[in-house]
Amino acid sequence: MVQKCYGEDGQLIYIYNGHGGNTEFKKLKFDYIKENFQYSILEVADSKASDEYIISREGWWKEALLSRKFGYNSN
Repeated sequence: MVQKCYGEDGQLIYIYNGHGGNTEFKKLKFDYIKENFQYSILEVADSKASDEYIISREGWWKEALLSRKFGYNSN
């Protein structure tokens, strides 16, 4: 499953609320997410990379891993 790891001030937003704004994760209880999901860093980008670049790479990973079709990535 692909998850974005950027947010306000570069914080890992999924760590704090379990969904990071993803509508499919919002349907699940946070305790369920903590117990049944794990997160992995798939790629590291330069801290000077633009938001557009980061979002395009996120989209690439979602397509490569089919996480929109078979996972929880509805965005």
